[in-house]
Amino acid sequence: MTLADEGPGGPGIRRASPVRHVLTIFGDYWWHIDEPMPTGALVRVLGDLGLKEAAARATLARMSKSGLLVADRTGRRTTHRLTERAASIVDEEASWLDTFGVEEPAWDGLWTVLAFSIPESQRSTRHLARSRLKWLGFAPLYDGVWLSPLDHAGEAMAQLRELGIADVTAMRASLETSIQGGPQSAWDLQAVAEQYQEFAAAVAATDATSPVAAFVERTRLMLGWQAFRVLDTGMPAELVPTGWPRVAVRRAWMQLYNRLGRPAEEHVRGVVGSIDAEARELVTSRRLSDS
Repeated sequence: MTLADEGPGGPGIRRASPVRHVLTIFGDYWWHIDEPMPTGALVRVLGDLGLKEAAARATLARMSKSGLLVADRTGRRTTHRLTERAASIVDEEASWLDTFGVEEPAWDGLWTVLAFSIPESQRSTRHLARSRLKWLGFAPLYDGVWLSPLDHAGEAMAQLRELGIADVTAMRASLETSIQGGPQSAWDLQAVAEQYQEFAAAVAATDATSPVAAFVERTRLMLGWQAFRVLDTGMPAELVPTGWPRVAVRRAWMQLYNRLGRPAEEHVRGVVGSIDAEARELVTSRRLSDS
């Protein structure tokens, strides 16, 4: 299962789904904690991020129904914790965050090529296939032919099989094409570079002056950076224009993310502690590095 960001947001930021907000909160402030988080605290910090209480509770209910959260009740108090499936999503995302943009990936000169066919009548399957392949770093060269410069053939085949797509061919190969710009023209690299510029401007303009503002901005920028997983895909330096901004923008964002960590965590601890004093100390400190 993958969870892609949805739609445009503020300057340099893409709006993310409420589900991704919840997973990001667990990843940033409840990292590998076995004890569940008080539901009231989740609802309050989601409110800080602009989600009204009814919408926040509806999101938690949907996530419980879809197998991403487990809800428990003790007396009048409810809590939520990640399921094993949701925890694996958060862990996989954390692995990507720790590596993407740290350094330019090496390239062996080969492309992963996927060819498959999905009937027009299976539109929901077509949509899911596209979303999952984009999440893995693929883009369509033609209808039914998708490319990635990274060796993700096995993962892509597994995702498509999970969707019940039977007619799939995958290969690693060097490519020649008459398409102007080469195979990498399957991605709009100019648009991606502009997104980096807008995100960098949003990072530079951030001025959080209180713990709650630090929490809001830190989460907003984390969600904005996560969007580059689909936008950029980690394309090797040989395939992008000179001076590609991935590494420099990641460094600037990471430094701000770390700097906002202490006041943001102070805010979350205060919210959790107002509901459960003992749970206050469970709030974790998450920092990123360049290595």
